[in-house]
Amino acid sequence: MPVEPVAGPHTAPAMLRDCLPMLQQTDFALNHDFCPWANRWVYWMKRPLVAMLLATGLSLVCGIFLQTEALVIAAILLLIVGVGVSFPWLAMRGIDVHLKFDVRRSRTGHPVLVRLRVRNRWPWPVWGLSVLRGFAVREATDTEEGVSLACVHGWSTAEYSWPFVPQIRGRYPLTAPEVETGFPFGLYRATRNATVDGHLVVWPKTVILSGLPDAAETRQSDEQLADRRVGDFGDKLGTRLFRHGDSLRRVHWAQTARQQQLIVCERQAPATTAVRVTLDLDRASHPNCNSAEHHRDDTVEQAVQVAASVCESLHRQHCRIELVLHDQLLVAGESATGFYRLMDCLAQATLADSTSTLNRRRAAADFGIAVTTSAGLRWRGRQLSGQHVICLSDGNMDQQSAPTHDAWISLVGSSDIEEVLPRRWKGACNVR
Repeated sequence: MPVEPVAGPHTAPAMLRDCLPMLQQTDFALNHDFCPWANRWVYWMKRPLVAMLLATGLSLVCGIFLQTEALVIAAILLLIVGVGVSFPWLAMRGIDVHLKFDVRRSRTGHPVLVRLRVRNRWPWPVWGLSVLRGFAVREATDTEEGVSLACVHGWSTAEYSWPFVPQIRGRYPLTAPEVETGFPFGLYRATRNATVDGHLVVWPKTVILSGLPDAAETRQSDEQLADRRVGDFGDKLGTRLFRHGDSLRRVHWAQTARQQQLIVCERQAPATTAVRVTLDLDRASHPNCNSAEHHRDDTVEQAVQVAASVCESLHRQHCRIELVLHDQLLVAGESATGFYRLMDCLAQATLADSTSTLNRRRAAADFGIAVTTSAGLRWRGRQLSGQHVICLSDGNMDQQSAPTHDAWISLVGSSDIEEVLPRRWKGACNVR
């Protein structure tokens, strides 16, 4: 007797795999924007207030020309619209909003406490307040960076605080913060600008670079000692034969007795190393970047992160730093004020609108480090001569047209900054 095959549990996944392309095409057809040019003319229909006004107008027309009972529906809808618009508008007229940060400076990824003080001058409470804009990178997708308030009682002042984790560098708030409410129906959202008491400067994320490059000492100082220069202070570097004019206090008597001639000790010399760091942020060097957007994989963000890492590591090792950014020359010496000003400028650095000359400002440092991209290295060859170039590449450029072999340190992608840069920096500094 022939047996008919019965569909088992293993045949269902096969059927789903066969239907998957058709389902994907259907989803694409239902969600694809076939007429993007017409969005400006039809997007206004998505607003609830517009829908309520259209329903009110349609009910009014039906009540006049068809049935008078429809006028009751039009009156109810008109009452709902009036309450939904007047309540948010009145609520915003009676509140004062002040926003401040607990600290003046922070870093990307580090939480910062934000304090919001709301004063309600009306005798009735205000519900459904939300803080928007000023914190999110992209308002359409990063709305979780805001905060919502349940209620502010009448004739009272309420203070709220929440931890904010900045994802990009810059000066916060990024835009003017606003407080809005759509209570009770959400038909109309009234807004009011918040007063910001002080701003927050978020520094870029940096990596620790150990080691000093073989730079020239430019300034004598009794507080800083160089291990590559012989002097009269600091630790012992070695011994040598006695020369005319040497102090007898430096004579190494044990070696003198063994060698049967005067041997003196050599010590470290006081010096401060100066390094010039040049950050190339011209548009020609970053052709695929947009100044209005901040992405971790952009060469602009990578260049700023590398320059900030170099400056911070050198300052930690007591170097005198000279940063060339656009047409500015920022100097950070021993004081923390100069270093803070330098890092604040790096945190707010953007693409240059016009091409700048990297060698326009002549710095006192003989050792120069230039941070640029493969495109900048290609068309700035002569301007970068004599400098140690850190070349960045996003990995999408043609490697044959990008002469990264001419660079002192070459990096590809944002992952190389955290993993490869410390190792290559240490290796480059150890080369004598």
